Amino acid sequence: MKWTKLFKTSIFFFLILISFNLHAQKYRVYYDISYKTDSLANEHKNKKMILDVNNNNNNNNNNNNNITRFYSYELYRSDSTLISNEKLGKLTMNKSMDYEFMTIKKANQISKIHRVFYDIYELQEEQPTFNWNILSETKKINGLTCQKATLDYKGRKWEAWFTLALPYNEGPYIFNGLPGLIISIYDMKKDYIFNMSGLAKDYQEIYADDKGLKSIKINKKQFEKIFIDYYNDPYKEVKAGRIMMNFKNDKGEKITPNWNEVTKYKQDEIKSNNNPIELSEAVKYPKN
Repeated sequence: MKWTKLFKTSIFFFLILISFNLHAQKYRVYYDISYKTDSLANEHKNKKMILDVNNNNNNNNNNNNNITRFYSYELYRSDSTLISNEKLGKLTMNKSMDYEFMTIKKANQISKIHRVFYDIYELQEEQPTFNWNILSETKKINGLTCQKATLDYKGRKWEAWFTLALPYNEGPYIFNGLPGLIISIYDMKKDYIFNMSGLAKDYQEIYADDKGLKSIKINKKQFEKIFIDYYNDPYKEVKAGRIMMNFKNDKGEKITPNWNEVTKYKQDEIKSNNNPIELSEAVKYPKN
């Protein structure tokens, strides 16, 4: 059964190669992520992601029309529903808030999207230059010949596999700069694993953030303060009555919580899930 699946996957990528326009200016890549926000967790979480690349002029990397988005498949589905309902005059009751790992690259700037409770923040930074070490080692991944590269970046050692068969210098999350598309990349502790699962030329742009759902732009100093403030009082907005949240007992009855207890529980949860992909950028929370 496994060999049958592998054969079908290999044929899938082979068909992609013979049908895909190697000079495509606009393409979509699908990735599966396996990750641990808690380094002590026994199991990984899993998520499907999308990489949309729109290069209107490959010879000018500073072209402001060149944009790359990396975002969750759940967000894509939610935005598709929201925009479709808007055209039909319908109200969308539930909007996905899955902004984990979302990045937007434009020219030499990168925006990392973060959610704290119901607020969406956009941390703007310069696009980093990665010092890849490209090795001669190769192997087949789903029928594609891939070459190995390694990278030390912000507290993690990474191993990547890219293919010259798809000569695009992009990859998942913020990673790019190799002479071919990154098919697989993972840190050596295997806390974060990205594997390509599909590829399509051209795509329909469906982004709810272009429909008025705007983020709050912040810098690194503000980023730290926002997360520390949230840690210190995670239920501030709820206690003030600005956000509604129901607490229930074991019988399912609504109760007024012991704020000290639920705050301590939430703080422990925040600290245990402080294993970010950029490890050296982990928030330094207060010691209780």
